[in-house]
Order: sequence, then C-alpha cells, then structure tokens
Amino acid sequence: MAIETLHLGGPVWRCDAWLGSLYPADARPSAYLQHYASVFNAVEGNSTFYAVPARETFARWRDETGPQFRFCLKLPRTITHERRLCGAERELDAMLGASEPLRERLGPTMIQLPPTFGPRELPALAAFVRRLPPERRFAVEPRHRALLLGPAQRELDALLREHGLDRVIFDATVLHAAVAHDELLRAAQSRKPRLPVHVVATADMPVVRIVVVRDGDAHRECFVHWADRIATWITAGLRPHVFVHTPDDREVPALCRELFGMIAARVAVGTLPEWPGEVGAGQISLFTRS
Repeated sequence: MAIETLHLGGPVWRCDAWLGSLYPADARPSAYLQHYASVFNAVEGNSTFYAVPARETFARWRDETGPQFRFCLKLPRTITHERRLCGAERELDAMLGASEPLRERLGPTMIQLPPTFGPRELPALAAFVRRLPPERRFAVEPRHRALLLGPAQRELDALLREHGLDRVIFDATVLHAAVAHDELLRAAQSRKPRLPVHVVATADMPVVRIVVVRDGDAHRECFVHWADRIATWITAGLRPHVFVHTPDDREVPALCRELFGMIAARVAVGTLPEWPGEVGAGQISLFTRS
C-alpha cells in the first residue's frame, strides 16, 4: 500500500495541550508542524478561511513537511460566504497564487458553503467550479439541509461527479448527542451545525470531518462505522482524507490514533509512529517522512 491510500489528521497542528504527549514537553511552537507531520500525514488548513497567509508562509509549511504530507486548505470566506462564489475571481487568484508553493502538498481544497447556500444557488456553484484550475483538487462542503437530502442532494452529487470534485462529509452526530455538561461542549454544539450525514464519494478523494467527544461508547460506535466505510473506500482504490475534531482539540491526537487502529484492523494502511513526546524508539512506518 502506498501512503497516499489514507491521509489522517486533525484540524490544527498548533496546540499547546499536546506538549508532553504528541510533542516533546520542551517543543517550541516553531517546531510543532514538524513534530505533527512526523506522526500524521494530513491537516486541515482552517486558517485560510479567515485570511490568506503570505506566499512565504506556505513555502515554510512545505519545507517543514515530507513529500507525502497533505494540507486540505479552505477557500477564504470572502469567496464562499461574502461573495457567495460570484465575482470572486480576484480573491480566488490571490489564494491560488499564494498557496502555489504547496502545490505538491495539497489535498482537496475545501469549498465550505454558507448554511444559507441552498438549491437555488446551485447554478452559481456550477459556474464557479467550471472556472477552477483542473490541476488542483477541490471538495465541496454543503451546509444547507436541502443539499443533503432529496432531489437537490442528487443534483449536487451529479454536479460534483461531472467535474471530478469530492464531497466533504461532515459528521457531528456524536457531538450533538452528548449531554452538554460544561460550557465548552455547549459552545461547540451551538457552533457546529446539526446536519444529516450524507455518506457518498463523488470522486476518488472523499474528505471526512468527524466531530466527537469521549462519551461512553458513542464515539467508538461512530469510529467503527467510519472505519468500515473508509476501509471499503480504500479497498475500492479511493484515497480518503479524514480529520477528527473535538471541542478544544486536546484529545484529537489520541482519537486519531484510536480511529487509525480500527482502520488498520480492516485494511493495510501501515503503522502509526510513536509520538515525539512519548518515551521509546519510533516505529518505521508508511506515515514516516522520507
């Protein structure tokens, strides 16, 4: 199995709570990405939703990761939420130009649609995706319920298949089923949408974003479901990009490792290296940078 078969990680790499576990206790923030990329081989690029970094920043990210690592960036909200995909050519060109140094490190770039972007605006999406550069991969995340059910869902799936775009599948089922026992969880539940989970691959790089909390067996049951689906995709020749979220990111590495173990029990995906912050020699792995 080539490493491209599965890309797994979290929403960020800069998290001080991982010091002494995923990262060495004395790690500097400037070394976080290198430590992260020695274990996981993908990360979401959520920061680009709010602002596009300088070209030099993207180049630094490239230099701090190995050739098999993948960034799944988000298009800026100026394109998706403010302009709603219309008349955003200048902003799109700026994003694509700045991120050019990452070209060989890019997974599908995510087009996260606003919650109010519904079936009536599908022509705008169709016009937008026709202008996307064919040499880059993109994935669309709908957040309007009508685009996840019924005729509009089928229309969107057909559009994505026609243009070779992937779907971003968002699963916050466990998060919303949990009893909100603290303010952090309540805030996460109010911030993350409660949506139907439409599990479909419209191209060969489905993107899965799973938001969980440790709540009895709930997250494990969710992971079993996803491990089965991901293993089926890999067996069929697809290359899923999978990201685990929690309300505060603290448990993301441990949960990624748990999910990876379930996937590895079903299909050959190599081994996950020990964390730099753990004691013991690291394992040689398909996830290890060369």
